This record gives sequence, structure tokens and C-alpha cells, in this order.
Amino acid sequence: MAPIRALTLGSAILAASDRCESNSNMTQLTPMGLVKILGQVTAIMVIPIVGSVVVGLVLDRVLASSPLLVLVGLAVGTIIAATGIWLLIRAGVRNGYTGGHDHGA
Repeated sequence: MAPIRALTLGSAILAASDRCESNSNMTQLTPMGLVKILGQVTAIMVIPIVGSVVVGLVLDRVLASSPLLVLVGLAVGTIIAATGIWLLIRAGVRNGYTGGHDHGA
């Protein structure tokens, strides 16, 4: 009986030259690079949202308008966090996510 060989097919959507596994010049992220990105994303999301909610809580207590300003703070913090993530992604696309230069272009 003949051994069964695994059949490897290319992507039906992308040509081999367009897939990242065929790009030997692409800089790979290290585990510390991934931890750095995770820390940045966490800070960009948590600080504005929690900060805005805390400011809303304090203002609600002072102005006796509970829970209006907490909800406004949550909305503002979410908009700030989404803008921060968008800016991080835009910078990553421009810098290649590794801080290096694009070797392929």
C-alpha cells in the first residue's frame, strides 16, 4: 500500500507572491514586540474609558445628575479609545508594525 501524501495547495485567492509566507524580506514580530503592542492597545483603550467614566462619576455626584454624565463619559472615552486604536493601526501600517522599514518595496 502506498503512503498517503499530504496535498498542499496554494491559496485560491492570492498568488504566492502576494502571501506573507512567501515574502522572505518581511520582518517578523518577536514575542516582546507582540507584548509591546498588547500593552499599547490595552493602555489606549483602558485609560480613556476608565478615566472618562471616573470623571463622569465625580461630576454626577457633584451635580446630582446620575447616571447621565457616566454614560456621556463612557461614550466620550470609547470615541477617544477608538481614535487611538485607529491611529495606532495607521502608524503600524506605515512603519510595518515592527518599527523597521519595508524591505519588499
